[in-house]
Amino acid sequence: MLPRYFTDSPWAKAPGPDYAAFPATMNGCDSSRFLVRWRAVNDNSQLVASYVDAVGTPGMQVTGNAGWMDLDQCHTPAFQLLENADGSTLTDVTITVQQYIPAP
Repeated sequence: MLPRYFTDSPWAKAPGPDYAAFPATMNGCDSSRFLVRWRAVNDNSQLVASYVDAVGTPGMQVTGNAGWMDLDQCHTPAFQLLENADGSTLTDVTITVQQYIPAP
């Protein structure tokens, strides 16, 4: 199952490891890191990628159809579909999440 993003929608959060809810918290930000790689299935799609905090405030925003993010545990990756050159109003996105946890 691929996440689907639409035009004119609010920030849609990405799923976390194993497509469960992304494990972002307000506390313990330093307890793990995430490498999130993403790519729009439709090469004509332009997404706005960002990360959101616990209250949904977006951080730095990048536009493109592929990229990556290095996040702490206090942020969740989120996307908005900017436009599709072919006129469609949605796109699927492949997302890979690697979680890094410090050794005890």
